[in-house]
Amino acid sequence: MSDSILDHILEERKFLHDLSNKLVVVQGMGSFISKSLANSESCTEKDLDRSEKLKKATAEMINLISKRRELLHSLSED
Repeated sequence: MSDSILDHILEERKFLHDLSNKLVVVQGMGSFISKSLANSESCTEKDLDRSEKLKKATAEMINLISKRRELLHSLSED
């Protein structure tokens, strides 16, 4: 593998790592907000549903990024 391609793979891995870290923060804050909403008297079922959709979408994005990072990691080991 050429150095140029390897450099691009390593840059992509770093980008995905940084993005993943931000998504983990979003996931944590989303969980915090979900708990707060669940304990709120003014919270509606629609609010809880939206909160669950947020948590699910965040988890799916983290999973997708994780799979891509694994692929890039395997490519950079060759």
